[in-house]
Amino acid sequence: MRGSQGSEARDPGIRAWRWLMLLVLIAVAAFGRAQDPTYRLQPEDVLKIQVYNDTQINVDLPVGRDGNISAPFVGIVRAQGKTTSELEADLKALYIQKLKLRDPIVSVIVLAYARVKASIVGLVNRPGVYDMRPGDTILTLLSYAGGTILEGSASSRANLRRVTLRRKASNELIPIDLQAMLKRGDMSQNYKVEDGDELIVPEDTRNRVLVLGAVAQPGAFPYTEPMTVMDAIGLARGQIRYVSKFSEILVIREKAGMPGNYIRIRSDIVKFVKQGDAAQNFSLEPGDVVYVPETKTPDWDRIANVVNSLFFLDRFFRDNSIFNIGR
Repeated sequence: MRGSQGSEARDPGIRAWRWLMLLVLIAVAAFGRAQDPTYRLQPEDVLKIQVYNDTQINVDLPVGRDGNISAPFVGIVRAQGKTTSELEADLKALYIQKLKLRDPIVSVIVLAYARVKASIVGLVNRPGVYDMRPGDTILTLLSYAGGTILEGSASSRANLRRVTLRRKASNELIPIDLQAMLKRGDMSQNYKVEDGDELIVPEDTRNRVLVLGAVAQPGAFPYTEPMTVMDAIGLARGQIRYVSKFSEILVIREKAGMPGNYIRIRSDIVKFVKQGDAAQNFSLEPGDVVYVPETKTPDWDRIANVVNSLFFLDRFFRDNSIFNIGR
């Protein structure tokens, strides 16, 4: 082997051909790495190792479960966690040291990648386990699952700001702001998916309004900006004739920066309808509760029971107590 290396050094034509082959090997290697030179080798990846002009060394072999490869003539070499370029450099050094080769051209290509599986659960259209490719990211996994579940024309039931990525290796929970990715194009959290990862897309229990009391269909409804008191009542299919008291509607809202504390805002929709008083039909905020009473005195126990039965806005209550607001 040393003789062939020496003849190449003395013949300029052979040297030129050698450099041409080097360019070819680099191109092939780049293709084999799926154009991702940052990919780090994993157990069960299958590699093709080639040394230009020395077919005795060329071999296809897997990365063992221990993360090592058994390279011809040089023995056990650590591969896991390295890029193909880093492994090429390690093999080159070993070939120079143990086989006395002069400046060998080494190529490492990934013939087949280890199977990577990741799961996605929660409010997505197709939750489940998916086969991933090297370099696939959180957004790729989300696309496999058909995106988040939508409710209405403009509002999502998924809490895009509170998504988490659970890493199998460490059981670490990484917070993900999907809204920043999808709506603002911020890709800083679009991490690469690893084998065994789980993406969790929770339900958004705050981006809703709750309409209670004397309306045709009380319940929780998606909040879409802008939304007014009348908009919310419309979603609840309006008044119950001869029962609803639209002149004394209450909007219950959590105080900013004071979890568990609430304010009451009165709305007289009768004035809005008959007198055009726009101040009565004010804008709502996510998490508001709109209560339409049947009598002049709101039934606070009824409000609490309805809210509890809908499992909505549990922070409105502390130890099954009534709202922490003055009457």
